[in-house]
Amino acid sequence: MKKLLLLIIAAAMILVGCSTEAQLEKNDGEKTAQEQKSGFPVTVKDALDEEVVIEEKPEKIISLIPSNTEIVYALENGEAIVGVTDFDNYPEEAMSKEKIGGMEFNIEKMISLNPDLVLAHESTADTAKAGLQQLKDAGINVVVVNDAQSFEKVYESIEMIGQAIGEPEKAAELVKNMKNSFAELKKQAEAIKPEEQKTVFVEVSPAPEIYTAGKNTFINEMLELIGAKNAAGDMDGWAKVDPEAIVERNPDVVVTTYGYYTEKPIEQVLARQGWNNVKAVKDQQVYDVHSDLVTRSGPRLAEGAEELAKTIYPDVFK
Repeated sequence: MKKLLLLIIAAAMILVGCSTEAQLEKNDGEKTAQEQKSGFPVTVKDALDEEVVIEEKPEKIISLIPSNTEIVYALENGEAIVGVTDFDNYPEEAMSKEKIGGMEFNIEKMISLNPDLVLAHESTADTAKAGLQQLKDAGINVVVVNDAQSFEKVYESIEMIGQAIGEPEKAAELVKNMKNSFAELKKQAEAIKPEEQKTVFVEVSPAPEIYTAGKNTFINEMLELIGAKNAAGDMDGWAKVDPEAIVERNPDVVVTTYGYYTEKPIEQVLARQGWNNVKAVKDQQVYDVHSDLVTRSGPRLAEGAEELAKTIYPDVFK
């Protein structure tokens, strides 16, 4: 009888073991299927060539630059953002998020927000290196997004963020829409004859330290796209310019990009000493466009290019 009892107990233990093993296999199977469906885990290679493994779709995101924030919202994941910089102003909902600093970031506050993902930026990665390492040491995923200075690089930023937050398809669709918008503008620009092309000086910061957009910037790319000549096309990047040099270049049009942040930019240019003989000033061809649309490397660049086109060639782009 004792022997029979032992056999019964052993059989029961085997059944329990088999049942447990089957349940574990089922759970593993369900987990694998869920991972395949969500696309996670993913490995993102960021702007610093670091591979960041993100196990699950981030539910709490902190963005360290406005362009990253705009991209996340454009990918319909704005509700996941829990922290932004003092400079974030679009969309309107972003302004109500927790602020984590401006030129310097409050790392302690960022950690207290318990984010799954921090979207940093290549332009500040070096100065914020110690702080970003602190976040990593706290077990937070940090992806450094590239400092985009061309349309193609902006597409890369969108795709990188799309991969990191589990929205690669939406990122691909957003890039496609931007490309279509640029293509439409380029097609319209074909109506501009070479002799009708205007020389444009784009002023991205006012006197006394005037900066412009030279080659290797997306503003230069926009001007080329819409059939305009960049008066600073021989300069590289975001370049400081002497006011007298602009007078010598004698642009047909002057476009400022800081009216959103500075009062009366057009009046400043028209009243600038020594500029009364500049063609753009004489002909009253001085305009201001929305800074964020043309200088922020995000999804609204296509809108910026359209605004620039309508400003310079109102008869062509309607």
